[in-house]
Amino acid sequence: MIQEQERAEKFFRAMQRDAERRRREIARQVDAYTAAETERVQAQAERAARHQVEYESRRIEAETNRRLAKAAGAASAALAACRAAITRDVMEQVAERVRAFTHTPAYTGWLEASLKELSAALGGEITVFARPADTALAEKLAAASGIRAQVQPDESIRLGGLRAASGRRRADDTLDSRLAGQEDWFYQNAGLSIAIE
Repeated sequence: MIQEQERAEKFFRAMQRDAERRRREIARQVDAYTAAETERVQAQAERAARHQVEYESRRIEAETNRRLAKAAGAASAALAACRAAITRDVMEQVAERVRAFTHTPAYTGWLEASLKELSAALGGEITVFARPADTALAEKLAAASGIRAQVQPDESIRLGGLRAASGRRRADDTLDSRLAGQEDWFYQNAGLSIAIE
């Protein structure tokens, strides 16, 4: 009976060792599976987080660019309005000085020279257009200079000077057109450029 009991104990110990070995193997497999799954889930979560961060970064960048473009557009519009107001103010001040010039004796000399240039440029008999206040003076200057000209009042000439026509040819030497031509020069040379960076 002792032998049977010894055999049973050996068998029981062998079963315990086998069970312990199997338990360790199962625990190792469970640990390996858990580690692999944890690593897979962590990598998946990191990818999802990275995609979310990239998406949010692109969205924030696009929104920031949109806001910057809108702000730059508003600033450009405000600067353009300011530039237009400054230009308008300067041109009005110049127009006032030109109007003052038309009340001086120098204007008569300038008008006479303009009439001679228009006559020489167009040749022959010409039709001269002058602001209504200058019509009588233009007729007097044409007669004194021997220029064959028919002088007509022109309400569109506000500042002064003359416009002339001969057949299909036309020439404009009005102070209005000269001042209008200076507006582009003023924009280019007054340092009022708009550059928002």
